[in-house]
Amino acid sequence: MRPSKSFAKFCLTALAFSSFLAVNAQARDDITAYPSTAVEGLPYSGAVKAGDTVYVGGVLGTAPGTKELVPGGIGPETRQSLNHVKDMLELAGASLDDTVKCVVLLADIDDFPAMNDVYREFFPKNPPTRSTIIVPAIPLGAAVEVECNAYLGD
Repeated sequence: MRPSKSFAKFCLTALAFSSFLAVNAQARDDITAYPSTAVEGLPYSGAVKAGDTVYVGGVLGTAPGTKELVPGGIGPETRQSLNHVKDMLELAGASLDDTVKCVVLLADIDDFPAMNDVYREFFPKNPPTRSTIIVPAIPLGAAVEVECNAYLGD
């Protein structure tokens, strides 16, 4: 069954409007973009602070300043990913204690327990809400990718 023309028109209008908002948001004074502290030259910001919220984009467990994954698999990669998240939060004036939501991408469900062990080290009390999604592939053949959001308001 094909969607109706009015539904298609609605979708196109919504897409155009959301693109307009995204372009306008980038020009606002209360939005600050921070380059990645993990790897230079990426075509996206490592973190963005918008008002009282800090958004840290997906980070891999790369050795600092390189595009090479740290050796050792899921444990070391998770630790390095979360260290990068911590660095990006601090650059934007936040900390892990301010984190309210994380998303973890895993390439293998069998890595879930080992990832959780390391994750607990970074969020021992009052951990943020989290979604863990199993995906078919992560860039560089990584085992894990982590993104987090933090809130700086009262």
